[in-house]
Amino acid sequence: MTDIFYPVAHRSDEEIRALALRYETFDENLIPAMVRDSVGMTAVSWRKPESWSTSHVIYIVTVRERERPIVIRANIGWGKPETYMAVEKLITDRVATLNVPVNRILYVDTSRTVYPFDYQIQDMLEGVDIEANFHGTRQDYDQLSFDIGRYVAMWGELSLEGFGRFDPSLAAAGKLEGTKTSMYEYITVRLDDDIKHLVDHGVMSFAKGEAVRQLFEVHKPVCNVKQGTLVQYDLADHNIMFDGAHTVTGIFDWEAAVVGDPVLDLASAPTWKTHHPREAKMIEGYASVRSLPHFFKEKMNIYTLRTMLWKMVYAMRAGILNEERKRKFDSSLAPYKL
Repeated sequence: MTDIFYPVAHRSDEEIRALALRYETFDENLIPAMVRDSVGMTAVSWRKPESWSTSHVIYIVTVRERERPIVIRANIGWGKPETYMAVEKLITDRVATLNVPVNRILYVDTSRTVYPFDYQIQDMLEGVDIEANFHGTRQDYDQLSFDIGRYVAMWGELSLEGFGRFDPSLAAAGKLEGTKTSMYEYITVRLDDDIKHLVDHGVMSFAKGEAVRQLFEVHKPVCNVKQGTLVQYDLADHNIMFDGAHTVTGIFDWEAAVVGDPVLDLASAPTWKTHHPREAKMIEGYASVRSLPHFFKEKMNIYTLRTMLWKMVYAMRAGILNEERKRKFDSSLAPYKL
């Protein structure tokens, strides 16, 4: 498996170029056969979602056998099979047992023996995504944030072996286990590459880059939790469905999930686009289920910084760097007076 910290940020240039053409290279006429062969249903019609931002090909498919549609999520067959799709099914099956609203994956095929791509078929979640559809009050949003914090604490009780990205070869045998020996080993994957990228492109001076790298050395004891637990690591509003008011109906897109410190979820969630500030209410929700750990603030700061490092690299490579992202990056450096 490629040694990556975050899948979106650390794809190769060739894959990024290929993904830009993913819908042009996907034959949607295969959808009826895929649905029939995989879940035994009859596809009636299908459409691309309007607001879901993803590197996958996504279709919402109306079927004859049920009222709710199903969702096809596929890659374009670039490079090696996306075996993390099987990891996601294991994760969501496990999280669902905790009474956390989560997407249900019905079928996964990464063999490429029938179709020249990897794909999942999922149940369509109830509700709409928060990012594109929230029009409520600050109180409504606070309730959503509080509940997301509770859910982080709930799946943070799932103790797992190892740290970091999951081992897809073990997932094939039904086992969820990280590929690293410590949280620090995971948190520093591609760290030097990310810092170098930002230095080379003038975002940071060489001296500041060196100071940032040293921060992670200093915080090694803070990062190294004794037991790894599940971390979703993609709690963006576009990955969270709600009822249009103040109730979460589903959390989906687990392709970035890792074994690690649950504080990583709390630290990274507010770095995404939000309708209102989220951090305080998420922490409050988390603390209603699980005690905050020692050195909580130090953890929040270093994990926020790590998240913003890869996000800056991603934004630059994708050509979407803007003033808001720059401000968030500067904010992640502020606790260290850099």
